[in-house]
Amino acid sequence: MAGLVQATALTPTATGFTAILDPSWDIWGPAGGYIAALALRAVGAVAPSGHRPLTQTGQFVSVARPGEIAITVEPVKQGGSCLYAVTLVQDGKIIFLSQIWTSARADASLPTAPRAPTVPPPDDLPSLDTLMRERGMQEIAFWQNLEGRPVNLRFDGDPLPTDPRQYRWMRFRDWPPTTDPFVDAMRSVMLIDIGVWPAHWHRLPTRADYMAPSLDLALHFHGGVTASDWLLSDADTDVSGNGTISGGVRIWSAAGRVIATGIGHCLVVAAKRPV
Repeated sequence: MAGLVQATALTPTATGFTAILDPSWDIWGPAGGYIAALALRAVGAVAPSGHRPLTQTGQFVSVARPGEIAITVEPVKQGGSCLYAVTLVQDGKIIFLSQIWTSARADASLPTAPRAPTVPPPDDLPSLDTLMRERGMQEIAFWQNLEGRPVNLRFDGDPLPTDPRQYRWMRFRDWPPTTDPFVDAMRSVMLIDIGVWPAHWHRLPTRADYMAPSLDLALHFHGGVTASDWLLSDADTDVSGNGTISGGVRIWSAAGRVIATGIGHCLVVAAKRPV
């Protein structure tokens, strides 16, 4: 099992990069956030010095498989702010299309910031591993990449939550300190993508008998390298029906600074095995 930095390692080619998709990052195939993180890291490898990611949008076109994937990065606009179009292809099929803005601009603006949720710190909460063992449950392999400390986790059959938002402290295992803003932002990409489905489950009065792979993402990064290992996922998936699930996620640092915000759509599909 490779940490996220190792699992997104890039090899330069004549037309861009290749990467090897690690099966330990599979959920219903390689996780959407893992695929999107690869696109972001590839842009970081070609962006001008001093740039940071501003936004990322992406469309999940096909399901990938573990193994080699090709990544091309095309500059659309260059300058103080740059726009890149990124395409991930495997076995001749487009897997993911992404558009990523970067910038070195840091002009001052009047500061505004949301108030961080009032939740217990991660050290005061039991781990997800512990909670699942107490229920006689076993995590799928993907979640072994992260250490989770849920604030208001619901299991199947539990009463509906008093707070419809789902809060989870998350920490990536095997995460080396970094000053690269593109590498650091990969954590937010992952957490926003994997926050939509659990937040939908959090609101359900009965067990879901379907899956909901990611259809698209729209992410905003709010600058700076995070100062904490633990990040708080603040998610709400308050719209679903007609074959789609839509949710929004904010990622907070342990110091209460909002790191990134994003929205994602999931496409409902019939489950081939128990969810």
